Amino acid sequence: MLRALRMAIAVSGWRSPVVAGLLIVGAALPAAEMLALGGLVGSLPATIKAGGLTSVAGHRTLQVLAVWAALMMLLQIAPRVRTAVATAMGWRLDSNLRQRAMAAVNRPWGIAHLEDPAVADLLSQTAGIGVAGYTPGTAVNQLINSRIATTLTAVASGALLIGYHWWAAALLLAVLLVFGLIARSGFARQLQTVVGQTAAVRRADYFRTLALAPASAKDVRLLGIGGWIADRMRSEWQAGLDAQRKAQGGAFRLTMAASVIVTLTTGAVYGLLAADAATGAISLGALVVYLRAVAGLSALGGLNGADTVIAQGSAAIPAILELERRTTPQPGPPLARLSAGAPSQEIRFDKVSFTYAGGREPVLKDLDLTISAGTSMALVGLNGAGKTTLVKLLARLYDPTSGAVRVDGQDLREIEPADWQRRIAAIFQDFLRYGLPARDNIGFGGLEMAHDQAALERAAEKAGVLDRIQGLPAGWDTPLSRHFTGGADFSGGEWQRIGLARALFAVEAGAGVLILDEPTANLDVRAEAALYDRFLDLTKGLTTLLISHRFSTVRRADCICFLENGAVSELGTHDALIARGGRYAEMFDLQSQRFVEPGAPA
Repeated sequence: MLRALRMAIAVSGWRSPVVAGLLIVGAALPAAEMLALGGLVGSLPATIKAGGLTSVAGHRTLQVLAVWAALMMLLQIAPRVRTAVATAMGWRLDSNLRQRAMAAVNRPWGIAHLEDPAVADLLSQTAGIGVAGYTPGTAVNQLINSRIATTLTAVASGALLIGYHWWAAALLLAVLLVFGLIARSGFARQLQTVVGQTAAVRRADYFRTLALAPASAKDVRLLGIGGWIADRMRSEWQAGLDAQRKAQGGAFRLTMAASVIVTLTTGAVYGLLAADAATGAISLGALVVYLRAVAGLSALGGLNGADTVIAQGSAAIPAILELERRTTPQPGPPLARLSAGAPSQEIRFDKVSFTYAGGREPVLKDLDLTISAGTSMALVGLNGAGKTTLVKLLARLYDPTSGAVRVDGQDLREIEPADWQRRIAAIFQDFLRYGLPARDNIGFGGLEMAHDQAALERAAEKAGVLDRIQGLPAGWDTPLSRHFTGGADFSGGEWQRIGLARALFAVEAGAGVLILDEPTANLDVRAEAALYDRFLDLTKGLTTLLISHRFSTVRRADCICFLENGAVSELGTHDALIARGGRYAEMFDLQSQRFVEPGAPA
């Protein structure tokens, strides 16, 4: 709670002292208004006795009334100003924490941390999913405008009540403090339960997305699983709710018992005041002041809702700090930078083995492979052979479990990751389809030259998508999504060409290694073969790695590597591998039979 406030103060600049001043004013104003109202009520008997407001006593009453009215006006204005400034502080804190969370997630050079369930839970909590949707900014807002403001007002009210009987103020304050401790301990237990149910909430949110997302709508309806998904979402939510109810049960009983004690104590003080007023021990004006003071002090017991928001909103902060801790790079020796033309000799996989986190069997096993700089190599093999994993290691999205990937003799682990990754232009099977203008979708390949319209058009033309972009309603500025006004939908094949254009634009920006992981999966065989042929012509002289499940489309590559069981099974040109009559030739012939007319020679 206090950590959230300190963080908000650190990012809020001038707003913090303004809020502090408004809190002090806001605490003093109610006490001043109580005194003014007591003075107003206390002056009425003398005014009535003197003949009304035209008398000298009446003039005093009018003066006190004017003061009271001014204080009431300030009581309306000051909290609203404080709320507005505190809300701005909360927004700035939320913005700062979102940026920190994004920076933490993107800080590592690889992607292994994103596959860690513990990190997924932390991300869920930072997004507010695991803490009832309340943000740290909301918590700070409630802390300032409810907890601190009410506490300061209660302190001022208690000070007024001391003028009546100090022990009455002390007794009521003690009972309220004990009530607050009991309530907050209950909130803490409930919060631990809520955070502990983050995984269940993430599963429920996944089922909710399945039910509502357009991408899954066709399958959900055709398979008739909408009801099943709804039931699973309900059961996951119910599991979380049951755990919360169990945690709330004991806390509720204690809170109710404490509430009864607070009510009895407050009632006793009210009764004592009434008795003293009836006997004339205190004046009518004093009675009004002390009654209001008891009400102001008792407000300490009415902060349950605010405390819930504060506790649950603040819970995201430890998650963000833990996320930052997990993604902070460990100190090590300084990393080298690549020469301008790297790779100028070769890329070598030196006895590389790799096993995914939680996996039992290695995907790659003592793999040795050399890719000569400036040449094209095709990776082929059955599903699960390790083709995409090899590419991820090359892009240093992961490090090998054992062995090394070397560029011109340098171990990639000894090279600045960002330096190497900027040398790579890659389009994966599941490349991102940004719901942004066409110029951004392609320009992301090289942000430093995204303003170069001629380069954008060259990349789009090479990928065969320039005419389509120029024919859009707003041309290059048209969002490639129907979810935005004026947006356009692209077919799967057109999106593949956008992805290719992005990779080619990266080459324009200086990338020297081109990776195409099943880049033409949505094209038919002839279109894919034509695109590969054209692509190899356009990228001649670049170090290119091609992955395809269609053997016929990569036959023009300078070298073909047939992967099997996580290792290199065969290596050579298409003609050499066919002549060898091994596994590549067998798979090539098997695929070719599908396109041979019945009765025609194979």
